[in-house]
Amino acid sequence: MKQLKLFIITASIFLLLFSTLPGLTAHPLTPDQPGPFPIGSYKTAYLAIPYGLYTATIRYPATTNGIRTPLNTTAIPCPGIIVGNGFAGSEKQITWIADHLTSYGYVTLCFTPPHRVSFDTTQWAFGFIKGVTALQRQNNRPWSPIHQALDGETWGAIGLSMGGGGCIEATGLPGSPIDTSVALALAGFPDVFTAAHNILVPVQIQVGTVDRIVPPEHVLEIYTEHLTNDTIKEYLAITGGNHLGYIDEEYALQAQQWNIDNPPGISVEQQHNISRTYFIAWFQYHLRNLDDYYTYIFGEEAYQDLQSGVLADLRYNIP
Repeated sequence: MKQLKLFIITASIFLLLFSTLPGLTAHPLTPDQPGPFPIGSYKTAYLAIPYGLYTATIRYPATTNGIRTPLNTTAIPCPGIIVGNGFAGSEKQITWIADHLTSYGYVTLCFTPPHRVSFDTTQWAFGFIKGVTALQRQNNRPWSPIHQALDGETWGAIGLSMGGGGCIEATGLPGSPIDTSVALALAGFPDVFTAAHNILVPVQIQVGTVDRIVPPEHVLEIYTEHLTNDTIKEYLAITGGNHLGYIDEEYALQAQQWNIDNPPGISVEQQHNISRTYFIAWFQYHLRNLDDYYTYIFGEEAYQDLQSGVLADLRYNIP
């Protein structure tokens, strides 16, 4: 009996200790919660002709939060994810997306295009494609904070509004390196429609039900009419979410006063929590093949969100 008690105590201590190590948990995190990794970051820039110079912040799983802090080697090899904002925006306004992804062990590059006030989605598409190249170069440089951190083969993309349209366009370009993508309140233009027909990798589309800038019916049309049934695809509408609810809370609350979007039915924090639940689960399932996340995008957890009204619409296609 004493030996059994000693074994139980020892096992409990072992589990407690190892559950506090970076990158390890006793139970899987729910996707709305921050991941286990601190975030290191640094600035970079890259050129994409004919558009010009894209500025960006690279984030990576680190030992502590901060600028160029040491890489957390327990996270490697890491998939890479490129992140893009929308019309007139910058990467500084969507830090919540890149931070959340990086906390789960992804290396992210969040860019600002040279011409922020532009309706040319191809400019954003180039930002995603050339962003992959920029991360590859950083990965190969011995003095880079992310030297040899990337697996070099697995790539994701996530974009908002014009960045969402550019994300879809980049994913559908011939020879695109993107393995899966997420488009938030995406802007639909002819080049986006054309590229969507070519996509054969998994794509998730999100929108808020009260979005005035990109109404849900316009986004749904891209899902039903332009993304083919030859690929895995998902569409979800967040009840009470609007367009501005996809940017950082500080900027969203300021911009709500400009009356450019419908008033939201939920808080910015609530919209972020719902959105990141779905995009983290999407990337974890499709980039890392983690089956535990299936329930959040296709299974019981997603169904409960629809039944409870958290989502007004949820559709998916699995060929």
